[in-house]
Amino acid sequence: MFCPVCESEYEAGITRCPDDGAELVEKLPQEKSARDQSEARFIPLHAFGSPAEAEMVADILQKNEVRAVVKAGGADAFAPLLSTTAQGSVVLVDERDLDRAREVYYAFFGEDETPLTGESEGDWK
Repeated sequence: MFCPVCESEYEAGITRCPDDGAELVEKLPQEKSARDQSEARFIPLHAFGSPAEAEMVADILQKNEVRAVVKAGGADAFAPLLSTTAQGSVVLVDERDLDRAREVYYAFFGEDETPLTGESEGDWK
């Protein structure tokens, strides 16, 4: 079984994707399976002072078909409880998706460097 949204494969008996809630299908549509399946090379898109901001931005990017992950302080997205206490976070995107990631980021946040507060680091004193 496959998720038509994130393209993850699941064992028989699972009917919904635990990540995005989509109903699983037996086979991915042809246009999905034609997607570049080579290994991702993640590069920084933007650094944030808050892991919550980074997670929010990564979620928006992923929902817009950008391969994105968060690296938070000494932890990462695989340890979200630890990452909430870490200082700073970086959203990483697959280098093939960099242009799309920038487009999506600016469509949502414009020039704001800190999406949750709407202030840029230069505004902080």
